[in-house]
Amino acid sequence: MVSSHSDILKGRRIDGRRFDSASLAFLSPAGLLLFLLFLGPVVYSFYLGFTNLQLIGPHSTNFWFTGSVNLKSMFRNEEFYHSLYITMIFVVGSGAIGSTIGGLVLALLMQAGAPVFRGIVGAAAMLSCILPPVTVAVMWHASTSAGGVFPFLLGLPHVEFLYNYPMTVVSVANIWWLCGLSMLMFSAALRNISHEMIEAALLERASAYQRFIRIILPSLRPTIVTSALLMCLLSFGNFTLIFLMTGGGPANATNILPLYSYVQGFTFHRLGFGALLGNVIILLSAILGSLFVLIGYLSTRRATSVKKAGE
Repeated sequence: MVSSHSDILKGRRIDGRRFDSASLAFLSPAGLLLFLLFLGPVVYSFYLGFTNLQLIGPHSTNFWFTGSVNLKSMFRNEEFYHSLYITMIFVVGSGAIGSTIGGLVLALLMQAGAPVFRGIVGAAAMLSCILPPVTVAVMWHASTSAGGVFPFLLGLPHVEFLYNYPMTVVSVANIWWLCGLSMLMFSAALRNISHEMIEAALLERASAYQRFIRIILPSLRPTIVTSALLMCLLSFGNFTLIFLMTGGGPANATNILPLYSYVQGFTFHRLGFGALLGNVIILLSAILGSLFVLIGYLSTRRATSVKKAGE
């Protein structure tokens, strides 16, 4: 008790984290499962990326380590750079940016709308979110092809929007599929914003734009970073949508890295090269995830510094 009192007087934390070695025994089953089901396969896939493994053929069972052969082949392949470029457009554009903005707009509309409107919009957004990717792909393929809903509404019933603007269509379909989940996150975050701050801003005759920029948006900063990161990672794994809608075409216009890896491994039977492309996806996901976390940390630290300076 005396030591605790002295720690308080000296400004030391007495609620700091303590490590108990006995906890390792309880964490070991989870750690073992994590290694067997995630870390082990990832490490093995990195090894396969530097081998000549094939799906069928002489190297399907008798394969060996080939060093940087696959790596050199990847860097010399112009299709890889094109695939990497459109992957970043799809993942960052439709996932991190498009889905996050769409979810935020829906959440703001639901907050300001009537209860009936909130129920209808929330149900529609949740329905799009829980639909399987196969269903979403079939719906958007049918509605954007000639004779579909969108060409009919635009007065161009014979135009193949999916063929003429493939990347735009699959990106919009991805936004439509993911923004429901983003909307749920922002709806929960909006309910946690202090009503006293909003009422004080109204008394100061702040406009809706000023309230959004100075109160709502800064309060939603952690949710924005979380939503962008989650939508980005989900878009990386959204292989089914593009595979069923376009198959990577036309002329490789939508051949993102997951699809490119699949085609190389299971169409051209180059499993080693396909594994290397999969490793690139893992590294990109890790880099983007770390970048979003860093941005969130820096923005939170900056907000804390501004708040302390104001006090």
